[in-house]
Amino acid sequence: MKHCNPFLLAASLLLVQSLFSQEQPVYKITKLVNGIYELVADGGGYPVKVIASVGDDGVLIVDSGEKEHGDALAEALKTFNKGMPRIIINTHSHIEHLGGNIAIGKGPMIIGHKNLRDRYVNGLYVFNGIPDSVLPNVTFTDSLNLFFNGEEIRLIAFTGAHDNSDIIVWFTNSKIVCTAALCNNHHFPSVDGETGDILKYPETIAKVIGILPEDVRLVPGHSDDCTMKEYREFHDMLVKTSGIIRTELAKGKSLDELQEKDILADWKTWESYVDRNAWVQYWVKAIQNPKTVSTKKKVYAPIYYTIIQSGADSAITLFNNLKTIHSDQYEFEERTAMWIGRRLAYIGKNDDAVKFLNLCIKEHPNSEAAAISQYSLGDVYWNNGNKNLAKESYKKYLKRYPKNKIVLERLKEIEKEK
Repeated sequence: MKHCNPFLLAASLLLVQSLFSQEQPVYKITKLVNGIYELVADGGGYPVKVIASVGDDGVLIVDSGEKEHGDALAEALKTFNKGMPRIIINTHSHIEHLGGNIAIGKGPMIIGHKNLRDRYVNGLYVFNGIPDSVLPNVTFTDSLNLFFNGEEIRLIAFTGAHDNSDIIVWFTNSKIVCTAALCNNHHFPSVDGETGDILKYPETIAKVIGILPEDVRLVPGHSDDCTMKEYREFHDMLVKTSGIIRTELAKGKSLDELQEKDILADWKTWESYVDRNAWVQYWVKAIQNPKTVSTKKKVYAPIYYTIIQSGADSAITLFNNLKTIHSDQYEFEERTAMWIGRRLAYIGKNDDAVKFLNLCIKEHPNSEAAAISQYSLGDVYWNNGNKNLAKESYKKYLKRYPKNKIVLERLKEIEKEK
Protein backbone atom coordinates (compact mmCIF):
# COMPACT_ATOMS: atom_id res chain seq x y z
CA MET A 1 0.00 0.00 0.00
CA LYS A 2 1.43 3.34 -1.05
CA HIS A 3 2.03 6.34 1.15
CA CYS A 4 1.93 9.31 -1.20
CA ASN A 5 2.36 13.01 -0.56
CA PRO A 6 0.01 15.03 -2.80
CA PHE A 7 2.73 17.57 -3.62
CA LEU A 8 4.98 14.72 -4.72
CA LEU A 9 2.15 13.15 -6.66
CA ALA A 10 2.10 16.19 -8.94
CA ALA A 11 5.86 15.94 -9.42
CA SER A 12 5.62 12.23 -10.17
CA LEU A 13 2.93 12.83 -12.78
CA LEU A 14 5.11 15.46 -14.44
CA LEU A 15 8.04 13.02 -14.47
CA VAL A 16 5.93 10.27 -15.99
CA GLN A 17 4.64 12.68 -18.62
CA SER A 18 8.17 13.83 -19.40
CA LEU A 19 9.50 10.30 -19.80
CA PHE A 20 6.54 9.15 -21.85
CA SER A 21 6.67 12.25 -24.01
CA GLN A 22 9.93 11.15 -25.60
CA GLU A 23 7.83 9.09 -28.03
CA GLN A 24 4.91 10.48 -30.01
CA PRO A 25 1.65 8.74 -29.17
CA VAL A 26 -0.98 7.56 -31.58
CA TYR A 27 -4.30 9.27 -30.93
CA LYS A 28 -7.25 6.90 -30.99
CA ILE A 29 -10.24 8.61 -32.57
CA THR A 30 -13.77 7.63 -31.54
CA LYS A 31 -16.99 9.12 -32.91
CA LEU A 32 -19.27 9.99 -29.98
CA VAL A 33 -22.18 11.44 -31.97
CA ASN A 34 -22.46 13.07 -35.39
CA GLY A 35 -19.86 15.82 -35.52
CA ILE A 36 -18.27 15.14 -32.11
CA TYR A 37 -15.12 13.01 -31.77
CA GLU A 38 -12.98 11.92 -28.85
CA LEU A 39 -9.22 11.73 -29.41
CA VAL A 40 -7.34 9.80 -26.73
CA ALA A 41 -3.59 9.38 -26.17
CA ASP A 42 -1.78 7.51 -23.42
CA GLY A 43 -0.35 10.02 -20.98
CA GLY A 44 1.82 7.42 -19.25
CA GLY A 45 -0.69 5.22 -17.46
CA TYR A 46 -3.83 7.27 -17.86
CA PRO A 47 -5.73 8.74 -20.84
CA VAL A 48 -5.31 12.30 -22.06
CA LYS A 49 -8.34 13.42 -24.03
CA VAL A 50 -9.16 15.95 -26.70
CA ILE A 51 -12.73 16.50 -27.92
CA ALA A 52 -13.28 17.75 -31.47
CA SER A 53 -16.38 19.35 -32.97
CA VAL A 54 -16.20 18.92 -36.75
CA GLY A 55 -18.64 20.46 -39.24
CA ASP A 56 -19.37 23.17 -41.74
CA ASP A 57 -17.78 25.84 -39.55
CA GLY A 58 -14.56 23.84 -39.29
CA VAL A 59 -12.93 22.29 -36.23
CA LEU A 60 -13.20 23.29 -32.59
CA ILE A 61 -11.29 21.34 -29.95
CA VAL A 62 -11.61 21.13 -26.20
CA ASP A 63 -8.10 20.83 -24.73
CA SER A 64 -5.03 20.08 -26.82
CA GLY A 65 -3.08 17.42 -24.93
CA GLU A 66 0.54 17.52 -23.89
CA LYS A 67 3.11 19.85 -25.39
CA GLU A 68 5.32 17.01 -26.54
CA HIS A 69 2.40 15.28 -28.27
CA GLY A 70 1.33 18.32 -30.27
CA ASP A 71 2.62 17.02 -33.61
CA ALA A 72 0.72 13.76 -33.11
CA LEU A 73 -2.45 15.71 -32.36
CA ALA A 74 -1.99 17.84 -35.49
CA GLU A 75 -1.64 14.65 -37.56
CA ALA A 76 -4.77 13.17 -36.00
CA LEU A 77 -6.78 16.33 -36.73
CA LYS A 78 -5.81 16.11 -40.42
CA THR A 79 -8.02 13.04 -40.76
CA PHE A 80 -11.10 15.31 -40.58
CA ASN A 81 -10.00 17.20 -43.73
CA LYS A 82 -11.12 20.52 -42.26
CA GLY A 83 -7.77 22.15 -41.59
CA MET A 84 -6.43 23.08 -38.20
CA PRO A 85 -8.85 24.12 -35.43
CA ARG A 86 -10.47 27.53 -35.62
CA ILE A 87 -11.17 27.49 -31.88
CA ILE A 88 -9.39 25.88 -28.92
CA ILE A 89 -11.06 25.75 -25.52
CA ASN A 90 -8.74 24.96 -22.59
CA THR A 91 -10.56 23.54 -19.57
CA HIS A 92 -7.96 24.52 -16.96
CA SER A 93 -4.32 25.43 -16.41
CA HIS A 94 -2.56 22.06 -16.28
CA ILE A 95 -0.07 21.64 -19.08
CA GLU A 96 -1.39 18.33 -20.43
CA HIS A 97 -4.62 20.16 -21.30
CA LEU A 98 -3.08 23.03 -23.26
CA GLY A 99 0.45 22.02 -24.26
CA GLY A 100 -0.70 21.12 -27.77
CA ASN A 101 -1.70 24.75 -28.37
CA ILE A 102 1.91 25.35 -29.39
CA ALA A 103 1.94 22.82 -32.23
CA ILE A 104 -1.38 24.02 -33.61
CA GLY A 105 -0.01 27.55 -33.90
CA LYS A 106 -1.16 31.14 -33.57
CA GLY A 107 -4.20 30.92 -35.84
CA PRO A 108 -7.06 29.73 -33.61
CA MET A 109 -9.13 31.72 -31.18
CA ILE A 110 -8.13 30.30 -27.78
CA ILE A 111 -10.64 30.47 -24.95
CA GLY A 112 -10.13 29.80 -21.25
CA HIS A 113 -10.80 31.09 -17.77
CA LYS A 114 -9.19 34.39 -16.82
CA ASN A 115 -7.29 32.64 -14.01
CA LEU A 116 -5.75 30.22 -16.49
CA ARG A 117 -4.15 32.99 -18.50
CA ASP A 118 -3.09 34.83 -15.35
CA ARG A 119 -1.33 31.73 -14.00
CA TYR A 120 0.86 31.56 -17.11
CA VAL A 121 1.49 35.31 -17.29
CA ASN A 122 1.88 36.23 -13.61
CA GLY A 123 1.63 33.00 -11.64
CA LEU A 124 3.76 29.93 -11.08
CA TYR A 125 3.32 28.59 -14.61
CA VAL A 126 5.22 31.53 -16.05
CA PHE A 127 8.16 29.15 -15.54
CA ASN A 128 6.72 26.86 -18.24
CA GLY A 129 7.71 29.45 -20.84
CA ILE A 130 4.53 29.07 -22.89
CA PRO A 131 4.40 31.81 -25.56
CA ASP A 132 1.74 34.44 -25.00
CA SER A 133 0.49 33.84 -28.54
CA VAL A 134 -0.82 30.37 -27.64
CA LEU A 135 -2.46 31.33 -24.34
CA PRO A 136 -6.18 32.15 -24.22
CA ASN A 137 -6.88 35.40 -26.08
CA VAL A 138 -10.53 35.27 -25.03
CA THR A 139 -11.12 34.88 -21.29
CA PHE A 140 -14.13 34.86 -18.99
CA THR A 141 -14.87 34.45 -15.29
CA ASP A 142 -18.42 33.07 -15.11
CA SER A 143 -19.88 31.75 -18.36
CA LEU A 144 -19.65 32.13 -22.11
CA ASN A 145 -21.84 30.83 -24.94
CA LEU A 146 -20.54 29.92 -28.39
CA PHE A 147 -22.44 28.98 -31.54
CA PHE A 148 -20.37 26.70 -33.75
CA ASN A 149 -21.15 23.84 -36.14
CA GLY A 150 -24.87 24.32 -35.67
CA GLU A 151 -25.09 24.09 -31.89
CA GLU A 152 -24.84 26.14 -28.76
CA ILE A 153 -21.76 25.39 -26.67
CA ARG A 154 -21.93 26.54 -23.06
CA LEU A 155 -18.72 27.23 -21.12
CA ILE A 156 -19.36 27.46 -17.39
CA ALA A 157 -16.75 28.11 -14.68
CA PHE A 158 -16.58 26.01 -11.51
CA THR A 159 -13.34 27.17 -9.98
CA GLY A 160 -11.52 26.58 -6.72
CA ALA A 161 -11.85 22.83 -6.11
CA HIS A 162 -9.41 21.00 -8.39
CA ASP A 163 -7.89 24.24 -9.72
CA ASN A 164 -8.83 27.91 -9.83
CA SER A 165 -9.48 27.88 -13.59
CA ASP A 166 -11.75 24.84 -14.11
CA ILE A 167 -14.60 25.07 -16.60
CA ILE A 168 -17.00 22.59 -18.15
CA VAL A 169 -17.78 22.62 -21.88
CA TRP A 170 -21.35 21.57 -22.70
CA PHE A 171 -22.31 20.73 -26.29
CA THR A 172 -26.01 21.25 -25.70
CA ASN A 173 -27.40 19.69 -28.90
CA SER A 174 -24.98 16.76 -28.87
CA LYS A 175 -25.50 16.19 -25.13
CA ILE A 176 -21.75 15.92 -24.51
CA VAL A 177 -20.19 17.61 -21.45
CA CYS A 178 -16.42 17.90 -21.14
CA THR A 179 -15.90 17.89 -17.37
CA ALA A 180 -12.10 17.56 -17.50
CA ALA A 181 -10.79 17.42 -13.91
CA LEU A 182 -14.21 18.00 -12.32
CA CYS A 183 -15.06 14.35 -12.80
CA ASN A 184 -12.80 11.32 -12.59
CA ASN A 185 -15.49 8.63 -12.89
CA HIS A 186 -14.78 5.88 -10.31
CA HIS A 187 -11.34 7.20 -9.33
CA PHE A 188 -10.02 9.68 -6.78
CA PRO A 189 -9.21 13.00 -8.49
CA SER A 190 -6.08 15.06 -8.02
CA VAL A 191 -6.07 18.49 -6.41
CA ASP A 192 -3.73 21.27 -7.51
CA GLY A 193 -1.36 21.90 -4.61
CA GLU A 194 -1.22 25.64 -5.20
CA THR A 195 -4.65 26.70 -6.51
CA GLY A 196 -6.98 23.82 -5.61
CA ASP A 197 -8.95 23.22 -2.44
CA ILE A 198 -10.34 19.77 -1.74
CA LEU A 199 -12.73 21.23 0.84
CA LYS A 200 -14.65 22.79 -2.05
CA TYR A 201 -14.85 19.61 -4.13
CA PRO A 202 -18.16 18.13 -2.88
CA GLU A 203 -20.12 21.38 -3.13
CA THR A 204 -18.59 22.22 -6.50
CA ILE A 205 -19.52 18.86 -8.01
CA ALA A 206 -23.02 19.16 -6.52
CA LYS A 207 -23.40 22.47 -8.39
CA VAL A 208 -22.30 20.89 -11.68
CA ILE A 209 -24.71 17.99 -11.22
CA GLY A 210 -27.46 20.46 -10.42
CA ILE A 211 -27.38 22.15 -13.85
CA LEU A 212 -26.97 19.11 -16.12
CA PRO A 213 -29.78 17.00 -17.60
CA GLU A 214 -29.88 13.25 -17.05
CA ASP A 215 -29.17 12.22 -20.65
CA VAL A 216 -25.72 13.78 -21.15
CA ARG A 217 -22.46 11.92 -21.68
CA LEU A 218 -19.69 13.16 -19.40
CA VAL A 219 -16.10 13.26 -20.67
CA PRO A 220 -13.50 13.41 -17.86
CA GLY A 221 -9.97 14.40 -18.78
CA HIS A 222 -8.20 11.30 -17.45
CA SER A 223 -10.71 8.47 -17.04
CA ASP A 224 -13.49 6.67 -18.88
CA ASP A 225 -16.52 8.60 -20.04
CA CYS A 226 -19.50 8.22 -17.73
CA THR A 227 -23.18 8.83 -17.12
CA MET A 228 -24.92 11.14 -14.70
CA LYS A 229 -25.57 8.12 -12.47
CA GLU A 230 -21.83 7.49 -12.28
CA TYR A 231 -21.22 11.20 -11.71
CA ARG A 232 -23.51 11.11 -8.69
CA GLU A 233 -21.54 8.10 -7.45
CA PHE A 234 -18.38 10.19 -7.82
CA HIS A 235 -20.00 12.91 -5.72
CA ASP A 236 -21.15 10.30 -3.20
CA MET A 237 -17.53 9.16 -2.85
CA LEU A 238 -16.43 12.72 -2.11
CA VAL A 239 -19.05 13.11 0.61
CA LYS A 240 -18.60 9.69 2.23
CA THR A 241 -14.79 9.57 2.25
CA SER A 242 -14.53 13.10 3.62
CA GLY A 243 -17.07 12.16 6.29
CA ILE A 244 -15.03 9.12 7.32
CA ILE A 245 -11.89 11.22 7.59
CA ARG A 246 -13.58 14.01 9.56
CA THR A 247 -15.06 11.48 11.99
CA GLU A 248 -11.65 9.92 12.67
CA LEU A 249 -9.98 13.30 13.07
CA ALA A 250 -12.64 14.26 15.60
CA LYS A 251 -11.51 11.27 17.64
CA GLY A 252 -8.05 12.80 17.88
CA LYS A 253 -6.39 10.58 15.28
CA SER A 254 -3.31 11.79 13.39
CA LEU A 255 -2.66 11.48 9.65
CA ASP A 256 -0.21 8.62 10.24
CA GLU A 257 -2.75 6.80 12.39
CA LEU A 258 -5.45 7.17 9.75
CA GLN A 259 -3.15 5.80 7.08
CA GLU A 260 -1.95 2.95 9.26
CA LYS A 261 -5.53 2.08 10.14
CA ASP A 262 -6.32 2.21 6.41
CA ILE A 263 -9.64 3.90 7.02
CA LEU A 264 -10.45 3.95 3.27
CA ALA A 265 -9.75 0.27 2.67
CA ASP A 266 -13.30 -0.15 1.33
CA TRP A 267 -12.50 2.39 -1.37
CA LYS A 268 -9.47 0.59 -2.82
CA THR A 269 -11.09 0.20 -6.24
CA TRP A 270 -11.13 4.00 -6.58
CA GLU A 271 -7.34 4.21 -6.74
CA SER A 272 -5.54 5.22 -9.92
CA TYR A 273 -2.81 7.88 -10.02
CA VAL A 274 -4.17 9.01 -6.62
CA ASP A 275 -4.11 6.21 -4.05
CA ARG A 276 -6.28 6.15 -0.94
CA ASN A 277 -3.50 7.31 1.39
CA ALA A 278 -2.88 10.36 -0.80
CA TRP A 279 -6.62 11.00 -0.74
CA VAL A 280 -6.61 10.87 3.07
CA GLN A 281 -3.64 13.23 3.14
CA TYR A 282 -5.34 15.74 0.84
CA TRP A 283 -8.29 15.92 3.23
CA VAL A 284 -6.36 15.96 6.50
CA LYS A 285 -4.06 18.77 5.43
CA ALA A 286 -6.94 20.83 4.06
CA ILE A 287 -9.07 20.33 7.18
CA GLN A 288 -6.23 21.17 9.52
CA ASN A 289 -4.90 24.09 7.45
CA PRO A 290 -7.75 25.70 5.51
CA LYS A 291 -6.66 27.93 2.65
CA THR A 292 -6.98 31.68 2.85
CA VAL A 293 -7.48 33.94 -0.14
CA SER A 294 -4.81 36.58 -0.72
CA THR A 295 -5.21 39.71 -2.81
CA LYS A 296 -1.46 40.29 -3.01
CA LYS A 297 0.53 39.94 -6.20
CA LYS A 298 2.41 36.76 -7.04
CA VAL A 299 6.18 36.95 -6.96
CA TYR A 300 6.76 34.37 -9.69
CA ALA A 301 6.93 36.57 -12.80
CA PRO A 302 9.54 39.02 -11.51
CA ILE A 303 11.63 36.11 -10.21
CA TYR A 304 11.34 34.19 -13.48
CA TYR A 305 12.38 37.12 -15.67
CA THR A 306 15.24 38.00 -13.35
CA ILE A 307 16.54 34.43 -13.64
CA ILE A 308 16.31 34.63 -17.43
CA GLN A 309 18.04 38.01 -17.60
CA SER A 310 20.49 37.97 -14.70
CA GLY A 311 20.66 34.50 -13.18
CA ALA A 312 19.44 32.77 -10.03
CA ASP A 313 21.66 34.68 -7.59
CA SER A 314 20.13 37.98 -8.68
CA ALA A 315 16.69 36.42 -8.49
CA ILE A 316 17.30 35.29 -4.90
CA THR A 317 18.43 38.81 -4.01
CA LEU A 318 15.20 40.14 -5.53
CA PHE A 319 13.19 37.45 -3.69
CA ASN A 320 14.66 38.54 -0.35
CA ASN A 321 14.21 42.24 -1.11
CA LEU A 322 10.56 41.83 -2.08
CA LYS A 323 9.92 39.70 0.98
CA THR A 324 11.62 42.18 3.30
CA ILE A 325 10.61 45.51 1.80
CA HIS A 326 7.45 44.81 -0.21
CA SER A 327 5.73 42.02 1.69
CA ASP A 328 2.63 44.22 1.82
CA GLN A 329 2.40 43.94 -1.97
CA TYR A 330 3.62 40.41 -2.73
CA GLU A 331 2.37 37.09 -1.41
CA PHE A 332 4.92 34.88 0.33
CA GLU A 333 4.29 31.57 2.07
CA GLU A 334 6.40 28.65 3.24
CA ARG A 335 6.08 26.96 -0.15
CA THR A 336 6.93 29.91 -2.41
CA ALA A 337 10.64 29.14 -2.83
CA MET A 338 9.81 25.43 -3.00
CA TRP A 339 7.39 25.97 -5.88
CA ILE A 340 9.99 28.03 -7.75
CA GLY A 341 12.66 25.40 -7.23
CA ARG A 342 10.42 22.59 -8.39
CA ARG A 343 9.35 24.43 -11.54
CA LEU A 344 12.98 25.22 -12.33
CA ALA A 345 13.81 21.53 -12.00
CA TYR A 346 10.90 20.65 -14.27
CA ILE A 347 12.21 22.90 -17.05
CA GLY A 348 15.76 21.57 -16.67
CA LYS A 349 17.39 24.49 -14.84
CA ASN A 350 18.79 22.19 -12.19
CA ASP A 351 21.51 24.45 -10.78
CA ASP A 352 18.98 27.24 -10.31
CA ALA A 353 16.51 24.78 -8.83
CA VAL A 354 19.02 23.68 -6.19
CA LYS A 355 19.50 27.29 -5.05
CA PHE A 356 15.78 27.93 -4.55
CA LEU A 357 15.11 24.57 -2.92
CA ASN A 358 17.93 25.25 -0.47
CA LEU A 359 16.49 28.73 0.11
CA CYS A 360 13.19 27.14 1.16
CA ILE A 361 14.99 24.75 3.50
CA LYS A 362 16.97 27.62 5.03
CA GLU A 363 13.87 29.81 5.49
CA HIS A 364 11.58 27.13 6.94
CA PRO A 365 13.83 24.27 8.11
CA ASN A 366 11.20 22.25 9.97
CA SER A 367 8.31 22.72 7.56
CA GLU A 368 6.62 20.33 5.19
CA ALA A 369 7.82 22.58 2.36
CA ALA A 370 11.43 21.99 3.47
CA ALA A 371 10.87 18.23 3.49
CA ILE A 372 9.40 18.31 -0.01
CA SER A 373 12.33 20.49 -1.10
CA GLN A 374 14.68 17.78 0.18
CA TYR A 375 12.79 15.23 -1.91
CA SER A 376 13.07 17.47 -4.98
CA LEU A 377 16.78 18.02 -4.32
CA GLY A 378 17.18 14.26 -4.17
CA ASP A 379 15.47 13.94 -7.55
CA VAL A 380 17.71 16.61 -9.09
CA TYR A 381 20.85 14.92 -7.80
CA TRP A 382 19.53 11.49 -8.75
CA ASN A 383 18.85 12.57 -12.33
CA ASN A 384 22.30 14.21 -12.52
CA GLY A 385 23.94 10.98 -11.39
CA ASN A 386 25.14 12.42 -8.07
CA LYS A 387 23.88 9.54 -5.93
CA ASN A 388 25.72 10.58 -2.75
CA LEU A 389 24.01 13.98 -2.60
CA ALA A 390 20.74 12.33 -3.57
CA LYS A 391 21.15 9.95 -0.65
CA GLU A 392 21.71 12.83 1.79
CA SER A 393 18.61 14.68 0.63
CA TYR A 394 16.40 11.61 0.54
CA LYS A 395 17.41 10.66 4.08
CA LYS A 396 16.48 14.13 5.33
CA TYR A 397 13.12 13.80 3.60
CA LEU A 398 12.51 10.41 5.23
CA LYS A 399 12.79 11.94 8.69
CA ARG A 400 9.35 13.45 8.02
CA TYR A 401 7.91 10.85 5.63
CA PRO A 402 9.63 7.55 6.50
CA LYS A 403 7.40 5.31 4.38
CA ASN A 404 7.83 6.76 0.91
CA LYS A 405 8.42 3.68 -1.21
CA ILE A 406 10.09 5.47 -4.12
CA VAL A 407 12.69 7.04 -1.84
CA LEU A 408 13.28 3.81 0.08
CA GLU A 409 13.83 1.90 -3.17
CA ARG A 410 16.26 4.51 -4.45
CA LEU A 411 18.27 4.38 -1.24
CA LYS A 412 18.47 0.60 -1.60
CA GLU A 413 19.71 1.01 -5.15
CA ILE A 414 22.37 3.50 -4.03
CA GLU A 415 23.58 1.10 -1.36
CA LYS A 416 23.80 -1.75 -3.90
CA GLU A 417 26.04 0.34 -6.16
CA LYS A 418 28.68 0.77 -3.46
